Amino acid sequence: MTTDTLHLLLFYAFTDLIACLTPGPAVLAVASHALAGSRRGAAGAIAGINTGNLVWFTLAGAGLSAVVTALPNLFAALRWIGIGYLLWIGIQAWRQSDEGLALKAAKEKAGFGRGLLSAAAVQLSNPKALLFFTVILPPFINPAAPIVHQIVSLAVIGVVIEASVLTLYATLAWRLGRYAASRTTNRIINRSSGSLLIMAALGIAATGRLKA
Repeated sequence: MTTDTLHLLLFYAFTDLIACLTPGPAVLAVASHALAGSRRGAAGAIAGINTGNLVWFTLAGAGLSAVVTALPNLFAALRWIGIGYLLWIGIQAWRQSDEGLALKAAKEKAGFGRGLLSAAAVQLSNPKALLFFTVILPPFINPAAPIVHQIVSLAVIGVVIEASVLTLYATLAWRLGRYAASRTTNRIINRSSGSLLIMAALGIAATGRLKA
């Protein structure tokens, strides 16, 4: 693994951690089961979100390999678009309402299978997931190194981080209940994650390796 590739993987881990910490449909899918008192449902939802992510990684990997091989200039442009999008969502996080995370408990406890299927459906139909894997992922790929190996590394990092963060949210929802949806908590999460996403985008651009 080259130094450039290692740096990109580290940047990806940092960016993915911030993206996962920012409450969205995946967090809601998991936390709703935890708030309803269903540990199995929450565990199934975590597995479902990551199942959806693996499908996205597979599709994104196939597409990125083709783009890098046939249209290197287009791939370079996609990387800069990804940096711009990171900046945009960072700014949006700063501007988001303090009530951005409105957790709602499920009406009845769900088992592991129901949690898995419902969460997988959420992640596969989530437009933010589509944007993440088609726009944000390219900046973290080194076109000079084997693409498949990098996609596998990114997938492993992504699954570990996603599962860890969702487990944290599920635990908070289970133990603290509605506290996870407080205005103060959301203000801190939104502004902290927004600042870090902006820093990540600027850090990638400052490496000087992303030339269109």
